[in-house]
Amino acid sequence: MDVALLEDAEAISSRWVADLNLSSLIEDRLDDSSALEGSVDLVAIGKVSREMARAAHAVLGQRIRRTIVISDVGDDGDTSKERVLIGEHPIPGAGSLRAGKEVTSFLVSDGHADSTLLLLSGGASSLCVLPAPPLTLDDLNRIWLAALRAGVDITTLNQIRATTSLIAGGAVLRYVRSTHSKSLILVDNVVSGARWVASAMTYEYRPSSDEVEALWATIDVDTALRTKMQSAFENRSGLMDVRPGLVHENVVVGEPAMMLRSAIEEASRREYHVIDMGARVIGDAQAVAREWGEVARNADARTVVVGVGEVTVQVEGGGEGGRCQELAWLMAKELGGHARPSAFVAKASDGRDYVEGVGGAWVSETTMARIGELGLDWSSVARTHDTYPAFRALGQLIEGGHTGWNLCDLYVALVG
Repeated sequence: MDVALLEDAEAISSRWVADLNLSSLIEDRLDDSSALEGSVDLVAIGKVSREMARAAHAVLGQRIRRTIVISDVGDDGDTSKERVLIGEHPIPGAGSLRAGKEVTSFLVSDGHADSTLLLLSGGASSLCVLPAPPLTLDDLNRIWLAALRAGVDITTLNQIRATTSLIAGGAVLRYVRSTHSKSLILVDNVVSGARWVASAMTYEYRPSSDEVEALWATIDVDTALRTKMQSAFENRSGLMDVRPGLVHENVVVGEPAMMLRSAIEEASRREYHVIDMGARVIGDAQAVAREWGEVARNADARTVVVGVGEVTVQVEGGGEGGRCQELAWLMAKELGGHARPSAFVAKASDGRDYVEGVGGAWVSETTMARIGELGLDWSSVARTHDTYPAFRALGQLIEGGHTGWNLCDLYVALVG
């Protein structure tokens, strides 16, 4: 293993953190405040809710009358001007349901501001939920597990969520009482962009019965749950028949392509030839690994293969790991027979690759040999998706923690 190569991979995959400034991005988007008049009520939901709310307060100052923040980290807080609630992710919990109820109460309460500002980032679909009756929180979890087993992509999952939600798919706008509202959206969805962040919370989504049936057919749920989903969809439809009486604007604050640009610039600065796989690296993890492995094997010396995306994993069994660890494990085999030094890094921009404290994983052309030396079974780990214990044994996990960002995953392969 070439240590210098791995150091370059780490530097290239981390450069975006220094290049991007969330406060500046939000300030730029709020400079044109045509959709915000007078006093402002602020609603921030998602993994980056605290950081986005802090930046908005710095720009709008005393114009902000009330604030409610739904996050995945920190302690509940309650002051005269700010309400902070903690939801659960990736599976909605009691905190998530409480958050959904509190957000709608906040919006419909007397004494609302002239305008409403919604700050949305990835994770909001789980952190803040309000299922249409008769669906329960337990039902939402069963739907999530069915989607995980089916290996559906995040857009499809969010569409399924929205069909039975009283806040997703534009439903939340039915509760807004101000005459103007604006959403600033931090995009983590490379498949469909800003629209499906937070399950299209501030985008109108009114699918037909046929479209809903086609969506639900992608997951396997029992008849009883399907019947409850149908009733919930009908109840949601009644809410959606009420047209919101306000002027609303959706604006993108940041997107995954920003990370990609930073990585490419850093690779070029280090005098690598760059193969750009784009800001839409999606699909089955095994197929993505095969494609990247072939590109790396055919690459010239001193080449970087880089892309941003979110691979899908069809999970069977009780293995522990995340998307980045999954892809890195598959890439270990792809690089195993490489004639030249090579390295691959997969990192989650939010600093959590499903497992707390883990941001991703790395492999090199020597990893398969080390797997054998440790008595690990590569095929068994791949089949059961039990990548976290395996990478922990290898010492090839990437440390993670809350980054204040959520822009999807970044993948970097280097060939020496």
